[in-house]
Amino acid sequence: MKFIPYIYEPDKSIEVYKKTEVFLTQNTEAKSRIEELGWIYHTVGMIVPQSMENIWSGHSFPYIVSWEELQVSFTQVCFGLYKQAFVSLRSALELGMLSVYFNINDEGHNVVKDWLQSKNIKEANTPRAETIWKVLLLNENIRLFNDKNNLKKTFDTLGYLHNYVHTKGMKHSNRMGLLKNNSQTFEKKLLIKWLKSYSEIVSLVTTLHLLKYPISVIRFDYRAKFGIDIPSFGGLEEHNIDKIAKILPDNYLQDIEEIAKKDQLTRETIQGISSLPDLTEEQVDEQIINLDKISIEHGEGFVQWIKKQKQFLESMGQTEFDERTRNRVENLRQWATENNFMESKAKRLGWNLSKP
Repeated sequence: MKFIPYIYEPDKSIEVYKKTEVFLTQNTEAKSRIEELGWIYHTVGMIVPQSMENIWSGHSFPYIVSWEELQVSFTQVCFGLYKQAFVSLRSALELGMLSVYFNINDEGHNVVKDWLQSKNIKEANTPRAETIWKVLLLNENIRLFNDKNNLKKTFDTLGYLHNYVHTKGMKHSNRMGLLKNNSQTFEKKLLIKWLKSYSEIVSLVTTLHLLKYPISVIRFDYRAKFGIDIPSFGGLEEHNIDKIAKILPDNYLQDIEEIAKKDQLTRETIQGISSLPDLTEEQVDEQIINLDKISIEHGEGFVQWIKKQKQFLESMGQTEFDERTRNRVENLRQWATENNFMESKAKRLGWNLSKP
């Protein structure tokens, strides 16, 4: 569909997207990198603690919207809207830092309120970068790490993103690009530049979160103590730590681990968790069954649930459940049959979800 006199129009973006898709299909390393960074930033959300006191407070909102900005930025770059993609990267960087800024003294559930509610007062304004860094460096862990690795310099090198926000000349305008005319075009160099910026932002924001919550780098078998119901206190499972380590500069993780060993709150938390008894297999099975029951009763029903379980089994290259899983499945089948939970809740209640 044409919209005269517009030149930057949806059809052109669709053309660019097709070229972007071809490029990423042929350049699997770039595609894998984009996916890797996305999963790692998604993992950062697990680092911000959740409690009964703060769970609905909005203290994690800055992180959530920073992740959304990164996703929007990726979509924009796919459609050839490179300037806007860099602007969204700048927002993601700022919001990611605000996630640590507002929670620096573990009072984010209170401190964030005016900003979250967009109140028309000075205190609700988004703080400037120098103010954010002044507060961040009050944290002993961040200060020590910055003294050694100059994390602030990493942020300063990303200062060029500001130029896209305020359009500093043609280089930072919608006209950027070697093949550029006055409409969207696929620009390989700009996509690669975007990916480099994306990588640096994820590394910086992730590092700040690890330093604020150093328990996140402690390697501990939390499943032995909590099963599948691991509380959201900032700890990460080992595979997530390894995943994050891949995108951090050399020695970053090692330096953060050294800081974590000396962090009093981290030591006390790990000591407390270590003192808990290990869960038995039966207790873990009960956790899994209770979670499955919720999914079956209030969602898809047993028929669809077992279908998905089998599909997952096949995706792992297996053909049959182990004995422990078979027993769990049969118990759930019997429970679902007795309680009429074989079909989905929508079907049981007669909801017609196919209607527009």
